[in-house]
Amino acid sequence: MSAFYLQNKDYFRCLAVPPRKHAEGIDIELGFEINAIEHKLHEQAFMQDPDGDVGTWGKMVHEAQTWIGLLPQTLLTPYDELSTMCDLIDLPGEAHVVDLGAAYGRMGFVLHHRHPDAHFTGIEIVPERVEEGNRLFAKHGCQNARLQCKDMFAKDFHLPLADCYLIYDYGAMDHIRWTMGQLQNLADVHKFQVIARGETIRSLIQYAHPWLADVGETKHEKNFSIFANYIFR
Repeated sequence: MSAFYLQNKDYFRCLAVPPRKHAEGIDIELGFEINAIEHKLHEQAFMQDPDGDVGTWGKMVHEAQTWIGLLPQTLLTPYDELSTMCDLIDLPGEAHVVDLGAAYGRMGFVLHHRHPDAHFTGIEIVPERVEEGNRLFAKHGCQNARLQCKDMFAKDFHLPLADCYLIYDYGAMDHIRWTMGQLQNLADVHKFQVIARGETIRSLIQYAHPWLADVGETKHEKNFSIFANYIFR
C-alpha cells in the first residue's frame, strides 16, 4: 500500500468521483476507522446531553468546538484539496508544516506523498483522533509525521516554528484571533506561509493582518488562500 501510493503521483487526486466520496475511499484503503470513532464520540456525547447538537457536544466534552456529530466527510478536508495545497505552497527541502486542528492528520499523508522530506506536525485536541492518525502514520512508514494531543488555546500553548501553518475556521472568532496573534508574534523572527481554509479566517487575514496579507503574493483557491510574510522565490 505505502509503496503504491508513493509511486502514483495522482493517488490523492480526485479524477472521476466527488471529492468527499473519493476521500472516503482513500480512508478505507489507508485503514482508517474514522466512521466508527466518530460514531462512538457521538454516542458518548449524546448520552451526556441528549438535547445537544453539533454546535454544543464538542464544547461540552472537550471544552472546545470539536464538531462531534458532524458527518466525517464534512468534518475533514478532502485529500484532493490537500494535494492542491501541497502543490501550491513554497517549501524548502526539509520543511516543517503545522496543521492546527488536524483531526486525523490527512495532511500528513498527502505531505508525505508530495514532499517526502518534509516534516508534519498536527495539533488536535481529541485523543481518539490523535491515536488513530498516529497508528496509521506508523503503519504506512510516515516517519516524519506525527499528531500531538494539545489544546491550542491553553495559556501555556505556544506555536512551534514552522515553514507553513494550516488554519481553519475553528468555530469561535476568539480562537481564530488567538492563533493569529501568536503567528504575528513569530512574524518578526521567522518567515512562513499560512494556508487559511474558510471564509472567516481568510477575511480576517485579508482585512485585519496586513503584516501577512500585504507582503507576499497571495494565492486564492475556491476554499482556501495561501498567504506569506515574505516574497515567494
